[in-house]
Amino acid sequence: MNSSRGEGCNRCGQTGYKGRQGIYEVMEIDEGLVKKINERATSDEIKKYAREHGMLTMLEDGLIKAKLGVTSIAEILRVTKE
Repeated sequence: MNSSRGEGCNRCGQTGYKGRQGIYEVMEIDEGLVKKINERATSDEIKKYAREHGMLTMLEDGLIKAKLGVTSIAEILRVTKE
């Protein structure tokens, strides 16, 4: 699959997609994050902490899946609108 645009076939009805694959943004709640929340940290501070501790954005997860050939960059940009 071309990473920028899906290629079609008879199985997918010429769409370039067969089935669905989710993209995710998961923030693990650890003790440090609980502390930030209890201290009433801003959303920017919470996001910064989560990113520093390994959280991937939906865009990043999608780009990884596009690189693996699971989806296309065009589709990831369409659903994340970033």
